[in-house]
Amino acid sequence: MIVFNPDNYLLGRKSQLVTLFIIFFSVFYLSSCREINIAEGIFDYTDKYCHVNDECIVNMKNITPFKWDYMYIIDNGFERKAVESFINLKIDVDLDIFSKIIFVKDNRIVHLEHYIYISDSEKTLALNFDVRKKGKKYIKHYVISKDNADVFIKKEEMPDNRAYYWLSYSNENQVARVD
Repeated sequence: MIVFNPDNYLLGRKSQLVTLFIIFFSVFYLSSCREINIAEGIFDYTDKYCHVNDECIVNMKNITPFKWDYMYIIDNGFERKAVESFINLKIDVDLDIFSKIIFVKDNRIVHLEHYIYISDSEKTLALNFDVRKKGKKYIKHYVISKDNADVFIKKEEMPDNRAYYWLSYSNENQVARVD
């Protein structure tokens, strides 16, 4: 015969609530700590809203899950001092020789990603610096403000099932060219 004891019932109920509370906040904490990957956001957005081989206007505010004032896209090969002069900030993180996308909010770096074009992955973000455009000087870096955040993205699919996502400026005010 099972005897109902209200004290045991409440104790069991409290432990269930505590367990659910711990699980809920663990899931919330882990989901908020996931690493932000701007390239993946661009891939997802482009795949959802744009057509293959057509230039598509993408507002970078729709890609980024954080607030920013300026986005800088810097080609590879620039040393720390040059990058610092482009963004008008001291950089206290390690920089490599690869291309970079840097987001700044209130004169602080809020996000930085490095890119290399040689990739064996199915999807590659390619940053356009007008290297092969005749009549145009080479682009040193982009400066994209949150108020002028539209960029062009063009997805090109290759026969080997890889895709290149070309990111380009949408207007000349977004770029700084070589003198």
